Amino acid sequence: MAEMNIPEKKGKRRMSITPRVDLTPMVDLGFLLITFFMLTTTMANENVVEINAPIPHHEPTTFIDTSTITLILTKEHQVAYYHGALERDDEIQLVNHNEVRQIITKKQSDLKYLPESFSEQAHQLHVLIKPDDNSTYEDLVKLLDEMLINNVQIYAIVDADTFEQRIINERF
Repeated sequence: MAEMNIPEKKGKRRMSITPRVDLTPMVDLGFLLITFFMLTTTMANENVVEINAPIPHHEPTTFIDTSTITLILTKEHQVAYYHGALERDDEIQLVNHNEVRQIITKKQSDLKYLPESFSEQAHQLHVLIKPDDNSTYEDLVKLLDEMLINNVQIYAIVDADTFEQRIINERF
């Protein structure tokens, strides 16, 4: 505990010296409180994206052509994309990675105007993400962030087929 050190009387007159309080225990308590709050405080919550891997040797998943967009990650932070099924070479367009959000939002707004006769699945955006051999992991993470930002519920990371890779290597 803290003590007050009061000097004793010398003679008949009392000395007027101010009392001295030992604050060492208070400093110890302060460091204990700082340590406690540092250890119990959460600095930042982890943001985790759950990615389900496909079942090996399983039938490939089919997607609805009208609501599907395929994004192929290429070199130099570029993204090649096309809508629906790829039938011709000139359907693939190349954009900068920063323009992907505009493409996704435009496709989502286009899906709102589909006829009511289409299924509920057809009114939701399906995105196929296909990383190229020349793409970076950072580009894939940015694209997954775009899926979360734009509230895309149905997306998959798949390998590009030989036809797509041939087009990417020849044109871009």
